[in-house]
Amino acid sequence: SLIFVSCNTLPTDIPDDISPEDMIIKAQQYTDANKTAAAEMLYNRLLDEYGSDTNYRVIGEYEIAHIKLKAKKYAEAKPLYEDIINIYETTYETLPGKYLVLARNDLERLNEEYKYDGNLKEKLSKKEKAKKKQQEEDEESFSAFW
Repeated sequence: SLIFVSCNTLPTDIPDDISPEDMIIKAQQYTDANKTAAAEMLYNRLLDEYGSDTNYRVIGEYEIAHIKLKAKKYAEAKPLYEDIINIYETTYETLPGKYLVLARNDLERLNEEYKYDGNLKEKLSKKEKAKKKQQEEDEESFSAFW
């Protein structure tokens, strides 16, 4: 079977012996150029090759989760954010603190803006949230009345 891949999305200029730091820099350049598929591939390579190092695992998972969040792939982003937070809460290693803050902020944003229950994702505007809350309150009042 043949696999067709668009040349402009896959990184072809990455040397085999690239360092993890250069991998992160290159992936960030792809992200900045809106080549998120290439960036995600590089972050996945970072995880494959250096994921046993908790620092690289946190960076790779955060960057992939953030790409997923921006692409509205909430069900894919949420477990990555939760894993990052869990790593910080269970490891004794010194990790860059900013990723814990960023992961918590993104997860909070995801949970505030989007109803998440595993397979279902639903975006509700503030007006829709208010209407839904009012309906729930009305139902409670009605059932309490009877």
